[in-house]
Amino acid sequence: MNTDQKKVALITGGSSGIGQASAKELAEKGYQVIAAFNSNLSGAQETKQMVENAGSECLIVKADVTIKEEVRKLVEVSIEAFGQIDVLVNNAGAAIKRSSFLDIDEELWQKTYDVNVKSIFLVSQAVLNQMVPRKTGRIINISSVAARLGGPGESIHYASAKGAVNTLTIGLSKEFAPHGILVNGIAPGFILTPFQDKYSTQERIDRIVPTIPIGRAGTAVDIAKVVGFLASDSANYMMGEILTVSGGR
Repeated sequence: MNTDQKKVALITGGSSGIGQASAKELAEKGYQVIAAFNSNLSGAQETKQMVENAGSECLIVKADVTIKEEVRKLVEVSIEAFGQIDVLVNNAGAAIKRSSFLDIDEELWQKTYDVNVKSIFLVSQAVLNQMVPRKTGRIINISSVAARLGGPGESIHYASAKGAVNTLTIGLSKEFAPHGILVNGIAPGFILTPFQDKYSTQERIDRIVPTIPIGRAGTAVDIAKVVGFLASDSANYMMGEILTVSGGR
Protein backbone atom coordinates (compact mmCIF):
# COMPACT_ATOMS: atom_id res chain seq x y z
CA MET A 1 0.00 0.00 0.00
CA ASN A 2 1.00 3.60 -0.55
CA THR A 3 3.26 4.78 2.26
CA ASP A 4 3.75 8.31 0.93
CA GLN A 5 0.28 9.59 1.83
CA LYS A 6 -2.79 8.65 3.78
CA LYS A 7 -4.51 5.53 2.57
CA VAL A 8 -7.92 5.89 0.96
CA ALA A 9 -11.05 3.76 1.44
CA LEU A 10 -14.15 3.73 -0.74
CA ILE A 11 -17.22 2.40 1.06
CA THR A 12 -20.51 1.72 -0.70
CA GLY A 13 -23.66 1.93 1.38
CA GLY A 14 -21.73 4.40 3.50
CA SER A 15 -24.63 6.37 4.94
CA SER A 16 -25.72 4.04 7.76
CA GLY A 17 -25.17 0.79 9.61
CA ILE A 18 -22.10 -1.26 8.78
CA GLY A 19 -20.95 1.18 6.10
CA GLN A 20 -21.07 4.15 8.43
CA ALA A 21 -19.38 2.27 11.28
CA SER A 22 -16.67 1.07 8.87
CA ALA A 23 -16.05 4.64 7.71
CA LYS A 24 -15.51 5.71 11.32
CA GLU A 25 -13.28 2.71 12.05
CA LEU A 26 -11.06 3.27 9.03
CA ALA A 27 -10.92 7.02 9.67
CA GLU A 28 -9.64 6.29 13.17
CA LYS A 29 -6.92 4.19 11.52
CA GLY A 30 -5.93 7.17 9.40
CA TYR A 31 -7.81 6.49 6.18
CA GLN A 32 -9.38 9.18 4.04
CA VAL A 33 -12.87 7.99 3.16
CA ILE A 34 -15.24 8.17 0.23
CA ALA A 35 -18.75 7.28 1.44
CA ALA A 36 -21.06 6.39 -1.43
CA PHE A 37 -24.79 6.62 -0.84
CA ASN A 38 -27.91 6.30 -2.97
CA SER A 39 -30.72 8.11 -1.15
CA ASN A 40 -29.81 8.79 2.50
CA LEU A 41 -28.11 12.18 2.24
CA SER A 42 -28.53 13.03 5.92
CA GLY A 43 -26.93 9.72 6.87
CA ALA A 44 -24.04 10.37 4.50
CA GLN A 45 -23.53 13.80 6.04
CA GLU A 46 -23.47 12.15 9.46
CA THR A 47 -20.81 9.74 8.19
CA LYS A 48 -18.77 12.68 6.91
CA GLN A 49 -18.95 14.34 10.32
CA MET A 50 -17.85 11.13 12.06
CA VAL A 51 -14.85 10.77 9.75
CA GLU A 52 -13.86 14.40 10.18
CA ASN A 53 -14.22 14.11 13.96
CA ALA A 54 -11.72 11.26 13.73
CA GLY A 55 -9.27 13.59 12.03
CA SER A 56 -9.61 12.40 8.43
CA GLU A 57 -11.15 13.74 5.24
CA CYS A 58 -14.43 12.41 3.87
CA LEU A 59 -16.01 12.81 0.46
CA ILE A 60 -19.66 11.80 0.13
CA VAL A 61 -20.85 10.83 -3.34
CA LYS A 62 -24.38 10.04 -4.48
CA ALA A 63 -24.34 7.03 -6.77
CA ASP A 64 -26.61 4.14 -7.70
CA VAL A 65 -24.02 1.36 -7.73
CA THR A 66 -26.22 -0.85 -9.90
CA ILE A 67 -25.71 1.55 -12.84
CA LYS A 68 -22.38 1.34 -14.67
CA GLU A 69 -22.16 5.03 -15.61
CA GLU A 70 -22.80 6.16 -12.03
CA VAL A 71 -20.15 3.74 -10.78
CA ARG A 72 -17.68 5.11 -13.34
CA LYS A 73 -18.34 8.64 -12.12
CA LEU A 74 -18.04 7.55 -8.47
CA VAL A 75 -14.60 6.07 -9.02
CA GLU A 76 -13.52 8.97 -11.22
CA VAL A 77 -14.51 11.54 -8.58
CA SER A 78 -12.80 9.48 -5.88
CA ILE A 79 -9.54 9.34 -7.80
CA GLU A 80 -9.72 13.06 -8.58
CA ALA A 81 -10.19 13.84 -4.90
CA PHE A 82 -7.60 11.52 -3.34
CA GLY A 83 -5.45 10.16 -6.17
CA GLN A 84 -6.00 6.49 -5.43
CA ILE A 85 -8.21 3.88 -3.76
CA ASP A 86 -6.38 1.52 -1.40
CA VAL A 87 -9.37 -0.26 0.12
CA LEU A 88 -12.80 -0.95 -1.34
CA VAL A 89 -15.58 -2.01 1.03
CA ASN A 90 -18.49 -3.39 -1.00
CA ASN A 91 -21.18 -2.90 1.62
CA ALA A 92 -24.22 -1.81 -0.41
CA GLY A 93 -26.95 -4.43 -0.22
CA ALA A 94 -30.59 -5.04 0.60
CA ALA A 95 -33.12 -7.80 1.05
CA ILE A 96 -35.69 -5.63 -0.82
CA LYS A 97 -38.52 -7.48 0.94
CA ARG A 98 -39.13 -10.78 2.67
CA SER A 99 -41.04 -13.38 0.66
CA SER A 100 -41.72 -17.10 0.64
CA PHE A 101 -40.13 -18.79 -2.36
CA LEU A 102 -43.36 -19.36 -4.30
CA ASP A 103 -44.24 -15.67 -3.98
CA ILE A 104 -40.91 -14.38 -5.32
CA ASP A 105 -41.48 -12.79 -8.72
CA GLU A 106 -38.87 -12.07 -11.37
CA GLU A 107 -38.72 -8.38 -10.47
CA LEU A 108 -37.89 -9.09 -6.82
CA TRP A 109 -35.31 -11.71 -7.83
CA GLN A 110 -33.62 -9.35 -10.28
CA LYS A 111 -33.64 -6.33 -7.95
CA THR A 112 -32.10 -8.45 -5.19
CA TYR A 113 -29.29 -9.61 -7.45
CA ASP A 114 -28.74 -6.10 -8.83
CA VAL A 115 -28.20 -4.44 -5.46
CA ASN A 116 -26.28 -7.29 -3.84
CA VAL A 117 -24.28 -8.82 -6.71
CA LYS A 118 -24.27 -6.56 -9.77
CA SER A 119 -23.14 -3.67 -7.57
CA ILE A 120 -20.06 -5.62 -6.44
CA PHE A 121 -19.31 -6.64 -10.02
CA LEU A 122 -19.49 -3.05 -11.29
CA VAL A 123 -17.68 -1.30 -8.43
CA SER A 124 -14.96 -3.96 -8.12
CA GLN A 125 -14.28 -3.89 -11.85
CA ALA A 126 -13.99 -0.11 -11.87
CA VAL A 127 -11.75 0.00 -8.79
CA LEU A 128 -9.56 -2.92 -9.88
CA ASN A 129 -8.74 -1.02 -13.06
CA GLN A 130 -7.13 1.54 -10.71
CA MET A 131 -5.54 -0.99 -8.34
CA VAL A 132 -3.93 -3.37 -10.84
CA PRO A 133 -1.43 -0.85 -12.29
CA ARG A 134 -0.37 0.07 -8.74
CA LYS A 135 0.02 -3.62 -7.76
CA THR A 136 -1.68 -3.09 -4.41
CA GLY A 137 -5.12 -2.95 -2.83
CA ARG A 138 -7.73 -4.58 -0.63
CA ILE A 139 -11.34 -5.46 -1.40
CA ILE A 140 -13.71 -6.41 1.41
CA ASN A 141 -17.13 -7.73 0.42
CA ILE A 142 -19.97 -7.74 2.94
CA SER A 143 -21.90 -10.99 2.58
CA SER A 144 -24.23 -12.63 5.13
CA VAL A 145 -24.66 -15.84 7.10
CA ALA A 146 -27.87 -16.13 5.06
CA ALA A 147 -25.69 -17.54 2.26
CA ARG A 148 -25.06 -20.58 4.45
CA LEU A 149 -28.44 -20.73 6.20
CA GLY A 150 -30.40 -20.47 2.95
CA GLY A 151 -33.16 -18.11 4.06
CA PRO A 152 -35.99 -20.66 3.78
CA GLY A 153 -39.51 -19.27 3.92
CA GLU A 154 -38.56 -15.60 3.82
CA SER A 155 -35.37 -14.71 1.95
CA ILE A 156 -34.06 -17.40 -0.39
CA HIS A 157 -33.56 -14.68 -3.00
CA TYR A 158 -31.35 -12.67 -0.64
CA ALA A 159 -29.47 -15.73 0.65
CA SER A 160 -28.83 -16.87 -2.92
CA ALA A 161 -27.47 -13.45 -3.87
CA LYS A 162 -25.13 -13.47 -0.87
CA GLY A 163 -23.96 -16.93 -1.95
CA ALA A 164 -22.99 -15.32 -5.24
CA VAL A 165 -21.10 -12.65 -3.27
CA ASN A 166 -19.07 -15.40 -1.60
CA THR A 167 -18.26 -16.96 -4.97
CA LEU A 168 -17.25 -13.58 -6.39
CA THR A 169 -14.99 -13.02 -3.40
CA ILE A 170 -13.16 -16.31 -3.84
CA GLY A 171 -12.84 -15.90 -7.60
CA LEU A 172 -11.56 -12.33 -7.40
CA SER A 173 -9.08 -13.26 -4.68
CA LYS A 174 -7.44 -15.89 -6.89
CA GLU A 175 -7.42 -13.79 -10.06
CA PHE A 176 -5.97 -10.67 -8.47
CA ALA A 177 -3.58 -12.00 -5.81
CA PRO A 178 -0.77 -12.01 -8.41
CA HIS A 179 -1.36 -8.26 -8.74
CA GLY A 180 -0.85 -7.68 -5.01
CA ILE A 181 -4.58 -7.26 -4.34
CA LEU A 182 -6.15 -9.16 -1.45
CA VAL A 183 -9.89 -9.89 -1.57
CA ASN A 184 -11.83 -11.19 1.42
CA GLY A 185 -15.40 -11.16 2.70
CA ILE A 186 -17.33 -10.86 5.93
CA ALA A 187 -20.55 -12.75 6.65
CA PRO A 188 -22.38 -10.88 9.42
CA GLY A 189 -24.97 -12.68 11.49
CA PHE A 190 -27.96 -10.97 13.07
CA ILE A 191 -26.80 -7.36 13.34
CA LEU A 192 -29.01 -4.61 14.75
CA THR A 193 -28.72 -1.88 12.12
CA PRO A 194 -31.23 0.14 10.05
CA PHE A 195 -31.29 -2.98 7.82
CA GLN A 196 -33.12 -4.86 10.58
CA ASP A 197 -35.33 -1.86 11.31
CA LYS A 198 -36.48 -2.08 7.71
CA TYR A 199 -36.70 -5.84 7.19
CA SER A 200 -37.46 -7.33 10.64
CA THR A 201 -40.39 -7.07 13.01
CA GLN A 202 -39.86 -6.87 16.76
CA GLU A 203 -41.39 -10.35 16.98
CA ARG A 204 -38.70 -11.69 14.63
CA ILE A 205 -35.94 -9.96 16.61
CA ASP A 206 -37.29 -11.40 19.87
CA ARG A 207 -37.40 -14.84 18.30
CA ILE A 208 -33.87 -14.82 16.85
CA VAL A 209 -31.79 -13.15 19.56
CA PRO A 210 -32.26 -15.97 22.14
CA THR A 211 -30.88 -18.44 19.57
CA ILE A 212 -27.53 -16.60 19.35
CA PRO A 213 -24.99 -18.48 21.52
CA ILE A 214 -23.09 -15.34 22.55
CA GLY A 215 -26.33 -14.00 24.04
CA ARG A 216 -26.94 -10.81 22.06
CA ALA A 217 -27.47 -9.41 18.61
CA GLY A 218 -24.46 -7.95 16.86
CA THR A 219 -23.77 -4.28 16.20
CA ALA A 220 -22.40 -2.42 13.21
CA VAL A 221 -19.24 -1.77 15.21
CA ASP A 222 -18.70 -5.53 15.62
CA ILE A 223 -18.48 -5.82 11.84
CA ALA A 224 -16.54 -2.59 11.34
CA LYS A 225 -13.77 -3.88 13.62
CA VAL A 226 -13.32 -6.85 11.29
CA VAL A 227 -13.33 -4.53 8.26
CA GLY A 228 -10.50 -2.65 9.99
CA PHE A 229 -8.63 -5.91 10.57
CA LEU A 230 -8.94 -7.04 6.93
CA ALA A 231 -7.73 -3.63 5.77
CA SER A 232 -4.70 -3.79 8.06
CA ASP A 233 -1.27 -5.35 7.75
CA SER A 234 -2.45 -8.05 10.18
CA ALA A 235 -4.34 -9.60 7.25
CA ASN A 236 -1.42 -9.56 4.82
CA TYR A 237 -1.53 -13.34 4.39
CA MET A 238 -5.29 -13.70 3.98
CA MET A 239 -7.24 -13.99 0.73
CA GLY A 240 -10.47 -15.58 -0.41
CA GLU A 241 -11.78 -15.92 3.15
CA ILE A 242 -15.36 -15.32 4.21
CA LEU A 243 -15.13 -14.47 7.91
CA THR A 244 -18.31 -15.30 9.80
CA VAL A 245 -19.08 -12.72 12.51
CA SER A 246 -22.30 -14.00 14.02
CA GLY A 247 -21.94 -14.58 17.75
CA GLY A 248 -22.02 -18.31 16.99
CA ARG A 249 -25.34 -18.32 15.17
